Amino acid sequence: MGFIDAIKNYWKETGRIYAKNFKRVVLTAPFWILAGSLALTSTGIIRYFYLTEARHDQYMASYWGESSDVGFRQLSVFARGIESSGDYPIPLYIDNGSSIKKADINTIRANLQTIVDSSKGNPKDKGLTDDGSPRGWTDCYSSYFDTTVRNANISGEIKESDWKNCEIVGIGGDYRAFHPFEYMSGGFLPVTCIDMDQIVLNDSIAWTLFGSYDVVGNRVVIADREFIVTGVVREQDTAIDREVGTDAPRAYIYFNAMEAIAKENASNTDAGSSAVPSAGDTDLSGGADQSAALTTTGECAVLCYEAMLPELVKGVANSDFKSAIGYTENDPKFFVVSNTGRFNVLKVWDFMMPLGENSEKLRAYDFPYWERASQITTTHLFVDIICVLAGALLLIIGIVTSVLRWHKKPLVIESDKDDEEDEEEKLLLEAKTK
Repeated sequence: MGFIDAIKNYWKETGRIYAKNFKRVVLTAPFWILAGSLALTSTGIIRYFYLTEARHDQYMASYWGESSDVGFRQLSVFARGIESSGDYPIPLYIDNGSSIKKADINTIRANLQTIVDSSKGNPKDKGLTDDGSPRGWTDCYSSYFDTTVRNANISGEIKESDWKNCEIVGIGGDYRAFHPFEYMSGGFLPVTCIDMDQIVLNDSIAWTLFGSYDVVGNRVVIADREFIVTGVVREQDTAIDREVGTDAPRAYIYFNAMEAIAKENASNTDAGSSAVPSAGDTDLSGGADQSAALTTTGECAVLCYEAMLPELVKGVANSDFKSAIGYTENDPKFFVVSNTGRFNVLKVWDFMMPLGENSEKLRAYDFPYWERASQITTTHLFVDIICVLAGALLLIIGIVTSVLRWHKKPLVIESDKDDEEDEEEKLLLEAKTK
């Protein structure tokens, strides 16, 4: 019986220790809850500011309006295109219900210029410039496709390994006003196209082709067409940027040059095949009308149009922009983004909620790397908002439990006295046994 009594005493003593430790944990719970609240809230806030500050390309309106008394708003519209057949999958114009072509840019500019001019008093400051560029504001447009490039200075037989994979971005307008770069050498393509065969390389493709960044004046070949290098740039280099491929080989040419490549590509296509795919050969995913008749004429599609508009009244530039491009909420032909302010808490929440709703809409578009990075950033910011909200909830719980703990303090003291009495009884029992 002594052995059984020893086991009973052991479990009784173990239970007493566990109960005492549990009581201590319960009594210190308010501290741990408040500590958890502080950790979640501070982490969410710090990450939120870090992620937003890293996206310089979404804050270009603040730089543009630094020397102006008028505020500016940066806006973007994304449209769709169809990859041409042949060796170079350049996106082609579909129809006015889903695509934008270069001729449409002139119409959009005229519409926006009329809106901007409505706030001007001097007639000399109104209207587009002589070359059709915006006056008092700026814009740019771009498209992109994957192909291969090579160093034009290679002598002898050209091998397949000499051709390197590279994304080509065809641009028009003031592209630098929307996309900041670090310049490794040279500069960017001038706003006014003087030489259509100029090209700017990013650091990745420059090093791959030449083993150097100081390569201004060298030549590269795209689609049997030679381009002269005028600059080497490095794009944004955060973890999110690398996730979407800013460290991948990329080069920038004029939109006119991309159109020339598209025409050469079409003329080199076999006579028995069409340079333009039919509706049955084209995947228009993401809710697009599969039965819509394609009116593609072989023109290159503008996949992204960006504008920097003056804004005297907050929110007006956004509605003016949508009106100029023919966008309506009931029939949204394109995907429109107000880059300015897109990372404030309410905008992030609106973009993410209801969860998954925007995913279906976005599948129809081939977004450029900078927009994909911004969308991933928005997702991360949403998680940070949840962390801050969870931290706030824990803060409330911590305060409530602290108040209850304070009011229960006398009872806790009585409980501690009971433990001391139990300990004395135990000592007396041990003395009697001996």
